[in-house]
Order: sequence, then structure tokens, then C-alpha cells
Amino acid sequence: MNNILILTLLSFFGNKSEPICTINENNAGKQIYDLDEATCFVALKLNKNKSDLPLIRSALIAEENYMNKIGLISENTNSESQSESNAEMDINEMVEYALNEGKVELTKEELLEIYDTEIEYLIFIGVVDE
Repeated sequence: MNNILILTLLSFFGNKSEPICTINENNAGKQIYDLDEATCFVALKLNKNKSDLPLIRSALIAEENYMNKIGLISENTNSESQSESNAEMDINEMVEYALNEGKVELTKEELLEIYDTEIEYLIFIGVVDE
């Protein structure tokens, strides 16, 4: 019984140094957007907790749905950087979409922070220039 308690305590306190998720550095420059990786990238950059991952993911899904709705997403990867710059012009509209139609349970400020940080991920995978 004591061994189980000790193992439980060690596993609880031992996980503090582990990252909440990991990014595959080999994906740098591959121009492939991966929702799970983008979620992780944003969470790590913003020093979020594991419990924040679903909220960040829902914000990124709402962004994708918004961009689909207004026709900014295309199968051609070269148009992604153009889409991002056009979407930047409508960032407030995109945030409103995420809050109202996407039902994302974050504040406007949190959404703006996520979307601004996602640009760093887009630079990392090579679809947006610095």
C-alpha cells in the first residue's frame, strides 16, 4: 500500500518538468499545416497548461471555418501566405466569428493572442515569410 502511494506521489510531482506536448522540429519548412501541432506550438509559446489545449484547438478550428466561409483557404499551399495576410485585415471579424458562430469559450484578447502566435507556427512550417 505504501509503495502505491509513493508511486502515485512520484508520478504526480514527477510530471512537472515534462512539456504538455511536443513539436516535431523535422516539420520546419515542410509547408504542411497540422492542427494538433499548431495547437501544441501555440500552447508552448504562450506557456499554457495541458487543460488549455482543447480551447486553443477550438480557436484554430473556428479560424479555419471562418477562412473557409469567406473563401480564403485553397488547396494550393502558395495561396496560404496570401490568405494569412488577407485574414489579418479581418482579424476582428474572425474573432467575432469564433466567439459567436464557433462558440469558442475564450475572450477576444485570448483569441487575438492565439491567432498572433499561430503566425509564428506558419513561419515555422514555411507557409508565411517573416
